[in-house]
Amino acid sequence: MKTGRNESCPCGSGKKYKYCCLNKKGEEPFILTKEVYEKDFLPVYNIDKCYPKTFVEFDIVLPFHIPMYISQTFTCGMEFGYLSFRFDMITTNDSYRYPLGKNIPTLNIHKTKILMMGAVDLDYETVLGDSEKYYNEFFDLLLEQLNKIVLSYMVSKKDEDCHYLTKEMFPATIMVRTTNLETWENDMGLFMLHMNVPYEKNPLTEDEIYNFKRLQGIVVWEKNPFVAGEQHMFSARRNFKQGFYMEAVNLAQTSVEVLIRILYKELLIDEGKTEVEIEEVLENTAFMNIIKKKLASYIGGSWDITKVDTEVGKWYKNTYLLRNKVTHTGKIPSFKEVDEAIYDAIEFKKFIISRVKLNKKKYPKINEYFA
Repeated sequence: MKTGRNESCPCGSGKKYKYCCLNKKGEEPFILTKEVYEKDFLPVYNIDKCYPKTFVEFDIVLPFHIPMYISQTFTCGMEFGYLSFRFDMITTNDSYRYPLGKNIPTLNIHKTKILMMGAVDLDYETVLGDSEKYYNEFFDLLLEQLNKIVLSYMVSKKDEDCHYLTKEMFPATIMVRTTNLETWENDMGLFMLHMNVPYEKNPLTEDEIYNFKRLQGIVVWEKNPFVAGEQHMFSARRNFKQGFYMEAVNLAQTSVEVLIRILYKELLIDEGKTEVEIEEVLENTAFMNIIKKKLASYIGGSWDITKVDTEVGKWYKNTYLLRNKVTHTGKIPSFKEVDEAIYDAIEFKKFIISRVKLNKKKYPKINEYFA
């Protein structure tokens, strides 16, 4: 199902296909030439009497589609130079998944291709001399500004298919080209954004299959109330790997809260309280009250959240408080902050389980759940 030369271009520009995307197939992703620079970029730079020395271009494809006109470009000035974003569109078709012998238009998938560009007041040799450092700095600045563009679009169009962007949402490597704006020599290569490279998983061993089947029975028959809650931490780690930082922090904290509330419920059951009494206690007991007062009386240990060198103190500072900032202020945490939040949540959960095991004679039934 090909688009005719005189038909409207599928990118939505309103132009005929022959005057828009027809001739763009197979082109090099980068656009900068001396002629393009003098025509499209230099007039903007001349306004501020700014004359950058080096131009860096990153070629990326968003995981969603923003229906901009082809070649629509946004430029903003920064202290060190200029950032520019050139919007294009790519279309793929999933018809190959089905043995029908033809493309089905409804299976077209549109995604936005963006050339992220930075014009900087740094020597060409300086940038290439420490390219990993400078490419990371430039990409982070460009991505920060791009997120502002995406947020503006999301709010104006109420488009729920879009979301904030992080490095992990792109392929592990992307194309980058650096150009000397004085001599017009350039260097093109691959830039590694992150280490999430796909790898082949080893087949399960007989022992692993046996353990998996044993756990399957526990899950199916709901024999262990703590098992289902583990999915939240797996979801946190998966979201982190995919670059969804806010979701990862929320899920890491949810994993801790589920463990603590289930444990508190099991402790109340062990006391002999009825279901009605337990529901009333759980409803009227704040989560932090369980942390600060209740659990220490049951399983002992230090639960002082102000002691930042303990498991509970690190969790409170790096996971709980960060989750509050994410939830209540819309903060997008950094990679380092999410990494610490997940790690300290896991360590706190280990601490809780270790306290249960130390009280196995007092709570043999609960201890069995963690055997």
